[in-house]
Amino acid sequence: MPIIWAEMTIQGNKDYVKSLGVLALPSMQFYAGTEGIVENFPCGPSKVPILRAKLKKLVEDKVDPVTLTLKAPSTVEICDEETEDEACTERVVAGVSDQTRIMSVGDVVIGQEQLNYLRYDIPYFKDFTDEEFDSLMSRAKLATFEPGSVIMRQGKTGKSFYVIESGAVEISVKTAFEDPLTTPAGYLGAVINTLTTNNFFGERALITGEPRAASIRAVQKTRCFKFDVADIPQSSVLSGKKIATQERKAEIDDKYGLDVYDIDLMQGQFKTANVFNQARGSVYNNNVPDSDEEIDQAVEELLQLKKAKNDNILSLLVRLQMIRHATRCFDYILMTKPTWGDA
Repeated sequence: MPIIWAEMTIQGNKDYVKSLGVLALPSMQFYAGTEGIVENFPCGPSKVPILRAKLKKLVEDKVDPVTLTLKAPSTVEICDEETEDEACTERVVAGVSDQTRIMSVGDVVIGQEQLNYLRYDIPYFKDFTDEEFDSLMSRAKLATFEPGSVIMRQGKTGKSFYVIESGAVEISVKTAFEDPLTTPAGYLGAVINTLTTNNFFGERALITGEPRAASIRAVQKTRCFKFDVADIPQSSVLSGKKIATQERKAEIDDKYGLDVYDIDLMQGQFKTANVFNQARGSVYNNNVPDSDEEIDQAVEELLQLKKAKNDNILSLLVRLQMIRHATRCFDYILMTKPTWGDA
């Protein structure tokens, strides 16, 4: 089985560990050959069941069951990092019975206990009048997502608020330290939290008007109540028409890990990475600058461009230059075959 375990202490390695996107200790990262990092999550004793499930999925997805070797990376990119997955089913709420207070959605019946939770325990709903709540529920949808579905993607515009009816999701955050040139497109970042039944997500983008601060991925089949922002009464901060308190803003910032990354820096990194990729071309382009001189020239041009637009020079471009220097040193060692030690 092509699995190698390695352990690293943070002592003396803080900057390097931070550059790997580690947000908590202890943490576990899975890499799949040349594909790079595919999982990054905190893993204390209570998270061992999660470790087992993720390791099982890694083996199923990445290891050939016959040869017990890593599968070759797909030549076709199946993950579009700009999109969010649609629900496999999405049903409109049929309505709330005034006598029984039971809601039906297709063949699913939502009972009194669930309705009471939505009505009185969701902090954004509890101040609604009965008329406002019933009107909102009549427009709600029950959306079902398959395991692995990316329900929300970091950086996208928020349009909906979700309450989990069943299942579980992970909150993942990309940090400003991850290299967008080498990080796989399907990598969502470090897992900072897991949400289960009756938890909710999607509120921060609606409240602040800012892009999604994190990605949400279903880790098992998950069913959610989905509320579109256009259907939310203006008396709620979720509508974007009412200003949230500073305490509420601090609470949602902490929930989605805004203390672990810099939004402006990350947006600059991704834009710069895209510029570099376009400048470098592709394997089908005859104008690919593959030589050391051409790559160094491309990096220098991007550095000058960045200086002209913003004094905050990204460490990403500096790292590209360092990689080229390291490669030259390695080539020199192979060519000269030096003798090491006192022998």
